Amino acid sequence: MIDFSKETSSIQRQKIASGNQQIRLIKPCTLGDGITALPVLSTEKIFDTSISWFIPASGSGSRMFQSLHDYLHDNKLISADLEKFVLRLEEFVFHELLHEKFKNVTLGDTENLGELLEHILFENGLNFSNLPKGMIPFHRSESVISTAFQDQLIQGKRINAKQLSFHFTIQKDFQQIIETSLESLLNEDNYSLSFSEQRPETDSFVFDENLDLVLNHESIPLRKPAGHGALLQNLNELQSEYILIKNIDNVQHLNKSNQSTTLWNDLIELAQVVKNQITEIYTNPDMNQLLELNERYQFSTEEYLRSLTNSEQIKDFLNRPFRVCGMVKNSGQPGGGPFWIEKNGVVSKQIVEKAEISLDIEQQQILEQSTHFNPVMIVASVMDLTGEKYDLSLYSDEQSYFVVNKKHEGKNIKFIEKPGLWNGSMAFWNTIFVEIPSETFSPVKTILDLLDDAHQE
Repeated sequence: MIDFSKETSSIQRQKIASGNQQIRLIKPCTLGDGITALPVLSTEKIFDTSISWFIPASGSGSRMFQSLHDYLHDNKLISADLEKFVLRLEEFVFHELLHEKFKNVTLGDTENLGELLEHILFENGLNFSNLPKGMIPFHRSESVISTAFQDQLIQGKRINAKQLSFHFTIQKDFQQIIETSLESLLNEDNYSLSFSEQRPETDSFVFDENLDLVLNHESIPLRKPAGHGALLQNLNELQSEYILIKNIDNVQHLNKSNQSTTLWNDLIELAQVVKNQITEIYTNPDMNQLLELNERYQFSTEEYLRSLTNSEQIKDFLNRPFRVCGMVKNSGQPGGGPFWIEKNGVVSKQIVEKAEISLDIEQQQILEQSTHFNPVMIVASVMDLTGEKYDLSLYSDEQSYFVVNKKHEGKNIKFIEKPGLWNGSMAFWNTIFVEIPSETFSPVKTILDLLDDAHQE
């Protein structure tokens, strides 16, 4: 287990004083150089092993409705997003849940427009602003409205596994309503469902501009959640052989989801195939076989692998967690994604967030050359080659972190966020990047995203 007690306030203070740890990019991973095409695999897949979905889902729905909040707080100015929202209101599946007086509100009806937005956002109405994003109605199949939680369960069950479970990380206050919403989907099936919350003991200490601890009203040091990297502890407690990681909002309408289901089955099979190949080399260490495997999947550089001088070093390289990560082609501005990086003299493949990249011209030019981004579609293999569970904390780069700057009661504050779950928290895993179809990635970041084809019946 991860011992977060070692991360004392004094250590965190030193990290903040040192500033962000910026990664040195060597080059972006591209198809054929760090990213592989998805190989043609079998068509019949029944996985006789334990598989668990791991879906972070504690995020609030509030950010989805930013244009509505802006109207209510910024002198009733109608933005382009709000205009689109109101003009196409009938196309959202929650339209039928609205009070009758709000179903036909127009942009010119300013009095009822404000009431409509309040009805959608706050507790006297639908209360969407205060619900988890996963509880917002996303889709309708025939006459049935479904939330993201429900869609993840419905579609996730189509994985051909004999042992399949679902784990959501949530805000504990919402567990009862989430469970109630999923009960009918589990009644006739033998799938286990579990929840956890980001552990309070992983929270970071908060400092002011002078790097003094900020105290709350009870004179106790104020603490803030330390980012999704702290979920490594939750992930570490799952006992399945393979863990499928995705975001709660990346789910299509059921009628548009077949390609995603096929992809997930392919990614799992690829992970199994690679694990078998790793096991064979581990049993009889052979440099030529390792180089051949690496040429196919590009775990590391040939130079690094040739530096492994004996069988024990080869076995140490192979016997660690590994992951198969889907990567989607960039369709807009480059951002977080797959890169070859250098740290402490070692070149490796990593998923890098844009905030981790230096503003230095050379580093920004490398960022501009990136061709793919990370949609968070990961198959994680977390059992060692003897069937024992890895302690995932041993393969995390705790020296990787972010310094977060925010406001608290009108004052500037700073605190540490731990390495991202699929960034520094998996820094020392073996990694395969696979190019996947862009159609399998349809996140809902704003309410208007639900108007896209992937979410329409």
